[in-house]
Amino acid sequence: MNLDKLRRKWRYARFDHSSPRSLPAMRDATVDLIIPVTEKDLTILPLALEAARRNISHTIAGIYIVAPESEKIREFCVAEGLEFVNEQTVMGYGPKQIGLKITEPPCDRSGWLYQQLLKLSGRVGKSPYFITLDADHILLREHTFITDEGKLVFYRSREHHTPYYDNIRRLIGMETGQGLSYVAHKMVFERESLAQLRAEIEKRNPGKSWDRAIIDSVDRTQISGFSEFELYGHFIEDAHKCALPFRNHHFRYSKLDTLDRLTARYSGRYAAITFPEYLQG
Repeated sequence: MNLDKLRRKWRYARFDHSSPRSLPAMRDATVDLIIPVTEKDLTILPLALEAARRNISHTIAGIYIVAPESEKIREFCVAEGLEFVNEQTVMGYGPKQIGLKITEPPCDRSGWLYQQLLKLSGRVGKSPYFITLDADHILLREHTFITDEGKLVFYRSREHHTPYYDNIRRLIGMETGQGLSYVAHKMVFERESLAQLRAEIEKRNPGKSWDRAIIDSVDRTQISGFSEFELYGHFIEDAHKCALPFRNHHFRYSKLDTLDRLTARYSGRYAAITFPEYLQG
């Protein structure tokens, strides 16, 4: 482990040790829950939804599944009482129109970037706040996203990826430092401040829409050259936000179980667990 990684590990450990398990929630805050998915996510999505309904500390006004046109996903939404949103209706174009070709290793990252633009658009749902959640992320404990003082709660990890911070500097001219990461499989967005971010992007990139500016800003030599979570988390003023540790662990599908059993087994140690596709072979 290099020195920078070791420092981040220590910094996160101190943060974790000194932080409470939760923060007082604004219980009457109304939020939307927005989950971008593809058909492959239907395996784990029911568990993620059950956990979110149980453990999000706010009133969920609507749950929106944003996806490519799919009969399977539509049927799932009907069965679960969810709102299906065809992703093409959000941006007015699909991932193929982005054309994000990475040079090394050679790959197409258009879909990966497109899901981030969907979140930043703020065009899905109606509540003043919305929470985005990865489809493979299972909340095991109560999660507050808006405190009783009206602050946004961001869950922070020890991840560090320099191209994310380089991109923020190019995009809006902000120096971000070397603190803990905002990349944590989930985030609360306030529509008003999100609109301010989009306006700032367009101000800093004259003649371009906010989404085109982001697409053009991505370093095509990097497989991951942009993060909507890092951008938004850093953009929000310190006085309007607070943080809790990520407290997450990754598992293979062999560990899948009912939410009650997963909670009993792991919630003492972890606030959430994730079943990422890259671990499944």
